[in-house]
Amino acid sequence: MRGVMRTKAEPQAPPALPRPPAEVNEDDVYAGVYERDTDVRYEYLDGRLFVREAASLRHEQIFSFLNALFRVYCEERGGALAIGSHYAMRLDARWSPEPDLLVLRPERRHLAGPKRLEGPADLVIEIVRESDPGYDVRLKLPRYRQARVPEIWTIDPLAQLLRMEVWEPNGYRLETLSGGRLAPTVLPGFWLDLAWLWQDPPPSVLACLRQILA
Repeated sequence: MRGVMRTKAEPQAPPALPRPPAEVNEDDVYAGVYERDTDVRYEYLDGRLFVREAASLRHEQIFSFLNALFRVYCEERGGALAIGSHYAMRLDARWSPEPDLLVLRPERRHLAGPKRLEGPADLVIEIVRESDPGYDVRLKLPRYRQARVPEIWTIDPLAQLLRMEVWEPNGYRLETLSGGRLAPTVLPGFWLDLAWLWQDPPPSVLACLRQILA
């Protein structure tokens, strides 16, 4: 009986990500044309599609914590609206960024449609990507400033820093914070202890809300 020679199968390379088309139509973006038959998600920036990479565990922990904290607070106090994270903020026909979290004052809730927000939010929060820390700063923040988003937070989990930009008559006032309490100008009564963001895992949302609502 002849021996049977067995060879190990060569590892297969993962399939390449589909390349976004060079010419992009805004209506097709909102119709989901470019995401059909694929698990890839895109973000529509400056008339082009950018692949949204999978988020890290740390990114998602911070996002989930903030999303719950803002959303429940808005439900309990004042009727503001907090939305995250794959909801487009349409600034014009070429720009529909999807912030990690956005907040709308009660009087502007009517601008939130089924598929997109018409115009800038009152507060935009971006959590820096570990795989590409400059993505949001390089591509999205300049457009947020051009649109005069009233308040912008950029959270860097690795550096444990939060960069807050608040629009004032003479331009944006910038603060870079690592600790202490932070109260957004657009959401009266709400505050955030920055130490909560750097805890791994984050603290109990319910326990933190009890402190804020006390």
